[in-house]
Amino acid sequence: MSWQEHYENAARNESNTYETVSVENLLAQVGQGQYGAYNMIWYALAERATVHQAGWVLFRVLLRNDVSYLIRCNCAEALLQLLGRTDVLQTLNEAIDLTNGSPTERQPYLTALQKELTARLGSK
Repeated sequence: MSWQEHYENAARNESNTYETVSVENLLAQVGQGQYGAYNMIWYALAERATVHQAGWVLFRVLLRNDVSYLIRCNCAEALLQLLGRTDVLQTLNEAIDLTNGSPTERQPYLTALQKELTARLGSK
C-alpha cells in the first residue's frame, strides 16, 4: 500500500468515526484542542453543525496562534461554509486571509468576521 493510499484510508476512517459523534461532542473536542490527525473534523462540522452551534467555537480556533496554519485554514473554511459562503475559490481566499501571516496581518479579517458573527449570533 502506498503512503497516499494509507493516508486516504486513515482519513476516511477518521471521517467515518466523526460521523458517529454528536455535533456537541465534536465541538467539545475542538474546544479542547483535539482536531484529529487528518483534518476531517472540520468537514464533519461544516456538514452537520449550524453556525449557531459552531460559530464562536470555530472563531476561537482562528484566534489561536499556537495551532498550525493548516488547522486554522481548515477551520476557517468550515466556518465560512456555515456562514453560507458557496463560492469555493472565494471561500479559500477568505480562509487564507483569516489564517495566513502574522496576527497583525490577520487582525483586520478577523475583526470583520467577528462583526459578522456578532450580527448573526449576538456577542460571544
